Formats: sequence, C-alpha cells, structure tokens
Amino acid sequence: MRRKVLMMLALMGSAGAQTGWQETSYANVGGWVPVSAWCDTPGRVLAVTAPGGSGTAVKLAQWVGGQLTIQNWQLGRPDPGAGQVYTPLTPVGQTPGPSPRFFIHSSNIENTADPRYRMTHINEYVVPAGRFRCRYVPQATVLAATAKHTAIVWETGRTVTYASRNRDGTPGIQLTGGTHTGAAGRERYVWNNAGYRYVLEVGNSAQPGGSLSVLRSGRVLSREELLAYSISVPGKDASGTAQK
Repeated sequence: MRRKVLMMLALMGSAGAQTGWQETSYANVGGWVPVSAWCDTPGRVLAVTAPGGSGTAVKLAQWVGGQLTIQNWQLGRPDPGAGQVYTPLTPVGQTPGPSPRFFIHSSNIENTADPRYRMTHINEYVVPAGRFRCRYVPQATVLAATAKHTAIVWETGRTVTYASRNRDGTPGIQLTGGTHTGAAGRERYVWNNAGYRYVLEVGNSAQPGGSLSVLRSGRVLSREELLAYSISVPGKDASGTAQK
C-alpha cells in the first residue's frame, strides 16, 4: 500500500511540474541564511552557505546528533558535464587545484531547470569527514531536516501528503489529507491522525526558519526546530505572475 501511494504521488508530481518550479533553500548556521546546497543523510545533515556578492567565501555546516560544526571554505566554479555538476570546495587558506579532493556533486538534468523536477538532485557531499550520499525526493514541495527527522511534503492541487524519515535511516510515518495555509511569510502544513496533530511550518525568504511539532488535544508533545530545508513553489511567467 505504501509503495502504491508513493507511486501515485510521483505521477501526480510529474503532472503538476509542467509549469516549472522555483526552489529555495535555507539553513540555520548560527542564524538563518540561504544555502547553495544542502544534503540530507541518515546520520548527518550538511549545508554550504550561498557566497555573498561575487566572492567565494562560504561556511560548511554539519550537524551530527544535533551538534553543529561550522568551518570556513571557498566555493569554486561549478564544472558541468555528462549530466553531472561538480562544485569544488577548498579550505580557506589553500589554493584551489585542478583536481579538487572535496566537492558537491549535483545533477544538471534532475533540477528545476527541467519542469519535470520540482527539486534539484544533490547527489553527494565529499568533505574531510567522508563521502555522504544525499537522499533525494524529486517531486517534493518541502524537504526539511531536524536533528531527529526528515520531513517531506508533497502537494498537488488540494492533496497534501506528509512522510517522515528517522535520522537513523528508518522510515517514519506517512499521512494524507493535510491542509496548507500561508500568511506573513510562513507556510503551515497540518495533518490530523488518531488524535494527534502534526504541524510543519517553514518560512520564505522574508522570514526563513521553521519547526516540526506534534500536538494532542491542543497540547504540544514535541517541537523540533529545523536545521535546513528546501521549498519549491510554482515559478513565475514573463509578467511576474505565479504559474498555476
């Protein structure tokens, strides 16, 4: 049954993606900032901040068990080819070389430049701590990470579906029949199940940040602050109007 539901979601997402998508990503790196890319893995979350202006200076953030480490790095020029993109990472103080040891590996096919994909595929991060394969959900509306869970939202028309993954790599829950409301720069997704209410809140560029909460009878049982997330919304046409 779970497999059938996921297959239907993928098909619905592919149909809805024909209008094109605009994806934005943020991470809480001592404060919420835009990121060039982030990576969701079972035991670790990684993110590289977006460089400011025309510079190359970025921060590499890694969360393991909720513990954050931040290092200063240089982000190189992306090197695309044969469907792949390799973006070099060089420690501050070192000169970038022709064959970088560390990089972000992404796709130049599975990305929002193609309306069939609602999220850009970040394949892996290769950093001094190791090589980390990133989990990818091509048709998700929201992909968000906390210290304990990954939250995924699919939204097609009025159908709003939620799935979670535990940080140890095991599957969590899946819920359908959700609602989505937006106001004051925040998007709010809500699902009710067996007396429990699951609430995911994420902000846009004017108010980034968010949380994942579980409530029962109006009482908050748990609240997890987001570490990083991506949200993908319909793109705009030439007049600047959001596509539907």
